[in-house]
Amino acid sequence: MSTLYSHNTKQGNILKIAVLGLGSVGKTTISKGYSGEISDLNQISMTKGVDITVKRMVYCGKTVTLQIWDFAGQKQFRFMIDVFLRGVKGVIYVYDVTDIETLVYLNEFVDLTRNYLENHFYPTIPEILVGNKLDIENAEVSIEDVHDFMKNYNIKKHFLVSGLYSVNVSEPFEYIVDHITNKESNLADELVSKYSGN
Repeated sequence: MSTLYSHNTKQGNILKIAVLGLGSVGKTTISKGYSGEISDLNQISMTKGVDITVKRMVYCGKTVTLQIWDFAGQKQFRFMIDVFLRGVKGVIYVYDVTDIETLVYLNEFVDLTRNYLENHFYPTIPEILVGNKLDIENAEVSIEDVHDFMKNYNIKKHFLVSGLYSVNVSEPFEYIVDHITNKESNLADELVSKYSGN
């Protein structure tokens, strides 16, 4: 049975984070740039199926291992969405600020994700929106477009990043870790209070 609580291993708490969006929006660049796995962008190619990146970090004195699941944006891989989302603790939806269609097509990814979570009785998990390619001046996606999308799907947080130059790429992941950890802490406090009779 899936719960919000992360399982413990010698690697510390393991948190699975899903990264969704159309191909070429820069999901892999963001994930690999954040993890420090790659320094040469020429090594990055279009993801086929799923690419998993691991990042270990220390949060509040505890080791946390992030499993960042980068899902291929091509339609032929959509049938894998159930496997991809199993056990997920947070979701990052990525669009390209220079291409409005990449934001429009996120509708499908959000709907697929929400349907899966509802059908499998998941608790509420953090979902955030990330606009990539901040380094390119001619943005096609306006702030109004972003606000409309967030309002339609009740997404509370938005980040602008540049995967190419690793600008702000850590912020989305750290936000999710902070959100999950605080929620788990609050749930634990509630359980202690409930069973201690306070």
